[in-house]
Amino acid sequence: MNTNANLLSNDQNIIKNKGFSILNEIFLQNGWHLAKNEINWISYTKFGDETTLFDIKILNDKISVSIPIKNSVYQFVTSFKSYYEASEYVEQRFYDYIK
Repeated sequence: MNTNANLLSNDQNIIKNKGFSILNEIFLQNGWHLAKNEINWISYTKFGDETTLFDIKILNDKISVSIPIKNSVYQFVTSFKSYYEASEYVEQRFYDYIK
């Protein structure tokens, strides 16, 4: 059975920033893919809806997270001091978004 995640090669599914590996698996299992896969910038989008992004940027003093607002063209941006806090927040908001 082919899923959208299976259409990408394994190299494209491997996240460069291992601090977000669990989050990566959650997105891939739900049909989203890595649109940006850098050590300091990770972005997920869904096939067929490439303008909806979950965006994570690792800066010197914070981790900036941008998430889509459901039924809106806008994004909500916030920041965290730790990978754990950022990852937990994105995971919760992702599940809220796909409900």
